[in-house]
Amino acid sequence: MSSSYDTVAVEEEGDIGTVRLTRPEAMNAVNTNVLIELADAIETVSNEAGVVVLTGAGDDAFIGGGDIKEFQDQSGVWFRGEFREAMTDLESAIEGSHVPVVAAINGVALGGGTEIALMCDLIVATESATFGLPEIGLGLIPGAGGTQRLAHLVGYLKAKELVLTGKHISAAEAADIGLANEVVADAEFDDRIEALASDLADGPPTAQWFAKKSINETRAQLESGLELEAALAGLLFETEDKEEGLEAFVKNRDPSFGE
Repeated sequence: MSSSYDTVAVEEEGDIGTVRLTRPEAMNAVNTNVLIELADAIETVSNEAGVVVLTGAGDDAFIGGGDIKEFQDQSGVWFRGEFREAMTDLESAIEGSHVPVVAAINGVALGGGTEIALMCDLIVATESATFGLPEIGLGLIPGAGGTQRLAHLVGYLKAKELVLTGKHISAAEAADIGLANEVVADAEFDDRIEALASDLADGPPTAQWFAKKSINETRAQLESGLELEAALAGLLFETEDKEEGLEAFVKNRDPSFGE
């Protein structure tokens, strides 16, 4: 199965569909166009396969975060009206898919990488993978479900620790706190993903769909929380701290906030 995407590759083997980000030179960072292509690819594959595996090209990154260069000099209106809308379409493609979507974390999953993984039904990581929500260091907050899905998954205190410090954590710690289902040795990772995807593809599709939908509904007030998060993240695009944080990141220096 081939595709005409610029930033995504789609493969199908039997009932297993794989959607792979193909920006290894940029650590598979996501921008608006990437999100649009990802959403379309996942929706298309979901209609043709029994399971979707979402992963990144290369050995270093699942998704290294948002494309910082696209964020510079952008307004809150842009964030809420374009970037966040594209992310909402991706959320709908993943969580609304009738088939299981597995996040195969083959490297760093930072910022939007962790947030997109949180949208998936299962998260399996290599031993060398890392997770984190470092937006606070840019004068921003996670704006694609990081403050919401993470809190539902690991609890309020741990979510606040990760968001307020922006620290990176290992795959082993992610599994310990409930942020990953399984950690696999790097050399065994591809085989384990194939075996898991095959098991899921062999399952009863309607029961899997209903189970997924029912479990997702246990997250009370998620939609209102996501709306608040998106609004506050957009407001931060109007601050001097955001401009300082992004400029410092691009110039590889420490930011000076509030000065």
